[in-house]
Amino acid sequence: MNVAEFHQNIDQIWDSIEEQLENQDIDADCERQGAVFTITFENRTQIVINKQEPLLELWLASKLGGFHFSYKNGDWLNYEGKRFWDCLAQACAAHGEEVSFA
Repeated sequence: MNVAEFHQNIDQIWDSIEEQLENQDIDADCERQGAVFTITFENRTQIVINKQEPLLELWLASKLGGFHFSYKNGDWLNYEGKRFWDCLAQACAAHGEEVSFA
């Protein structure tokens, strides 16, 4: 994956997150600022997702801690082999919202 493909892929992920939160009536606000995507929940807690262009990684920070994901075999996986979408759903649950990401 080159840098342009990386940014396009991450932008699609961010679009999908916003769409899926809205479709499931989750009370959260999404904000994009440069390489940072923030989900702020009704209780004012946040999940922060960063683009790490130099490493071509996607980072996720929440109450559960920080996770780094690399694109492998068509999916974003951390070093333990956990999928980004599964970790994001777990993070949302830790912040009080049950969300199912496709």
